[in-house]
Amino acid sequence: MKNFSIILFIFMSIVAFGQNKNERKFDLEIFDYLNKITDQEYTSVEAYLINSKPFSKWDMRPLESKEVKALDSIYTSSQIPNFIWGAFSDKYKISIEEAMAKANTFLGEGAKNQDNLTNHFKLNIEKFDKLSNLILTSTNKIFLNQKNLQRIDTIFKENNLYWGYIIPKGSPYPISPETKKEHIKFSKQQDQILNLLNELNIYSAVKTTKGIFYLVDGFTDNSYGFYFNEKGHIEEDHLLFEIMKSEKIADNYFYYIAN
Repeated sequence: MKNFSIILFIFMSIVAFGQNKNERKFDLEIFDYLNKITDQEYTSVEAYLINSKPFSKWDMRPLESKEVKALDSIYTSSQIPNFIWGAFSDKYKISIEEAMAKANTFLGEGAKNQDNLTNHFKLNIEKFDKLSNLILTSTNKIFLNQKNLQRIDTIFKENNLYWGYIIPKGSPYPISPETKKEHIKFSKQQDQILNLLNELNIYSAVKTTKGIFYLVDGFTDNSYGFYFNEKGHIEEDHLLFEIMKSEKIADNYFYYIAN
């Protein structure tokens, strides 16, 4: 969370002055939505952090745009969740020092847990291979398996109901204040992938054009876990994963930490 204080100031400036612009402020709409829904449901900071993890239902990072325009300036996709965390940490009465330290603490946990997680991977490598093959043959790119919440691409399953966001035309963000019910069910293959993620304690898998990221944990734009590549190469140029550290743990797998 680089330049946290500056980023928070900029975002609060956007909140204060953004409505004077003629163009639609999708970021403000989402911020207001998250602010209201967390008030209505009396959401704890722990629940907020779970739901705002990378690729969870309150992660508003643009998934296909490396940079977005806000207040006549350009910001990277990874800066967006820092805006939200800065504002919400104040909402939850968390000091600026504690909020700023959270990202480094999280990344430190990723480094500290590497040996245990690598051992877990090696004990379950056959299941990881099966999971990787299933994801490679799937047409889907995003898989999420959290307690009471699952996701396949843009479709969420929560409390046994399927729903999705209604994305306004022109919005670069994957969430919005409006949702709709979806009258579908996950396929057998999709359920198989979600069940394997659950067995392996992976909360999200993301397929890219080069490989698969398996997220063990995440905070704002940071994550750590495993990465699969058929050629045995680590992917270092993905717009949503800035690799801070990686280590090869098998022919086609790496342990990674991304900030």
